[in-house]
Amino acid sequence: MLATTVSIIASFIPPYFFKLFIESIEAKHFESLTGILFGFLGVLFIGLIFSNLKYFLGDIVSVDASIALRTYIFKYVQDLDFAFHANKSTGSLISAFKRGDNAFFRLFEKVHMQAWEIIIGFILMIVLFLRLDPRILGIFIVSFVITLIVTRYLAVYNVKTREEFNEWEDKISGIITDNLINYETVKLFAKENWEMDRLKNTFIKWKYYIWRHFWTYRMIDFSVGTLVNIGIFMVLLLSLNLISKGLITTGDFVLIISFIGMFFPKLFDLIYGFRDISIGYADIQKYFGILSYPIQIKDPENPIHKEIVRGEINFDNVSFSYKESKKNAISGIDLTIRESQSVALVGRSGSGKTTLIKLLMRFYDVDKGGITIDGTNINDFTKSNLRSFMGVVPQEPILFNETIGYNIGYGKEKTSHDEIEAAAKLANIHEFIEGLPKKYETAVGERGIKLSGGQKQRLAIARMILSDPDIIIFDEATSQLDSENERLIQEAFWRVARDKTTIIIAHRLSTAMRADKIVVFEKGKISEIGSHLFLLSKKNSLYKHFWDLQTSVE
Repeated sequence: MLATTVSIIASFIPPYFFKLFIESIEAKHFESLTGILFGFLGVLFIGLIFSNLKYFLGDIVSVDASIALRTYIFKYVQDLDFAFHANKSTGSLISAFKRGDNAFFRLFEKVHMQAWEIIIGFILMIVLFLRLDPRILGIFIVSFVITLIVTRYLAVYNVKTREEFNEWEDKISGIITDNLINYETVKLFAKENWEMDRLKNTFIKWKYYIWRHFWTYRMIDFSVGTLVNIGIFMVLLLSLNLISKGLITTGDFVLIISFIGMFFPKLFDLIYGFRDISIGYADIQKYFGILSYPIQIKDPENPIHKEIVRGEINFDNVSFSYKESKKNAISGIDLTIRESQSVALVGRSGSGKTTLIKLLMRFYDVDKGGITIDGTNINDFTKSNLRSFMGVVPQEPILFNETIGYNIGYGKEKTSHDEIEAAAKLANIHEFIEGLPKKYETAVGERGIKLSGGQKQRLAIARMILSDPDIIIFDEATSQLDSENERLIQEAFWRVARDKTTIIIAHRLSTAMRADKIVVFEKGKISEIGSHLFLLSKKNSLYKHFWDLQTSVE
């Protein structure tokens, strides 16, 4: 700001030298012209040096601030709850990030440089015009104030139309991003033309709102241009009247013209800058608006930290319902999973199995009851510490658009290639990888699109194995495998899970039958508990019903 101030003052001094040149020539003091010229050159060089310095220092500040801002908001998005990410539009969020970051740089320059330049110039103009004639100052102030008032109201309307336009711009971005992510589904159903029509129909509204927004610019241009031109005309008219009456010198008149020629275009730039500020404000408002989403699942102020746990889990009268649903997803769940015990959760879709795991991992907090690990309430751990105890193989593994080695190695920090290979062998995917031209350096594509469902599943299992968790969670982990691979994976899985607490969510009961304990869910409640053989021998057993259905089909 200091460099900017010096630069601005230096840029407004040259008109004063024009006045000195004119007065020296009129008075025939030619011997002083050389000194004035060198002084003029010195001011120009000072202005040049500090003008470059303000941008250099400004870049240092703005670049570092932009990084700090982006990383802060990125971390906040990372910390937001599972519910936020389940409902978000990736395209809209990316659009908000991109516009917000661009707006930050625009606002930085407009506020810290351009607006400050007008403030300093305004002060210098007041000093100058007050010395020459207060009436000039009066015209100038009235013109300046009216211009700012009109701009203020027009800028507010401009911001409003920008916010409306941003909503539709985000919808366009959402459609395009959604299409790119789900292009395989589009092609499978031959929906290319339908997607194009959907985009075109959205552009109809988008076009209406962008023209509505553009029209506010024309209003600002015409209104401000008219006011500025009237102000310049009035100042020059009064100045000509003063010089004709001998109240100011020719040098003073040149000084006035030079100042007006410098200041009013800068004022006009500021008004245009207000447009950019209004756009930037609307853009950055949505960017910062991400921070207004509350984090519901919070870490405790004084957390308990553990490196490892034995893995004894207890669900004590746990009930929970999703906000969008009025009925409980699970109700009154009492369940104890002992250390190193394997437990399979079985039941119809929507019966509460996955919800129980989400509560265990604190994607949501229970409405009633409590969950403990080794006797410690999970709410007493930080979320990252709690989840570090668990290794999860999800039903639909999502991979990074990176190499196979990177995706397997993601399960553990500072992992070696030998460890990655060992995990791949255990997950029965090493031979497949070795058969690829680039082996572990093979790119898997966005979301793992280059791999089959079974290959992604086995890669996710290798990733989990490498993380060496205390608690293993398999969510339909063999649902996409053929019978041969299912058997091989199950053998590898049971070797890994031998001394670990294991929770299996399974529809295919061949995965569940070897568990120490099978828990059958029905409508959010535990229907029955027991071993595979015990439940099969039980009369009217729901598990036996599921088993008979699957074995009869097979």
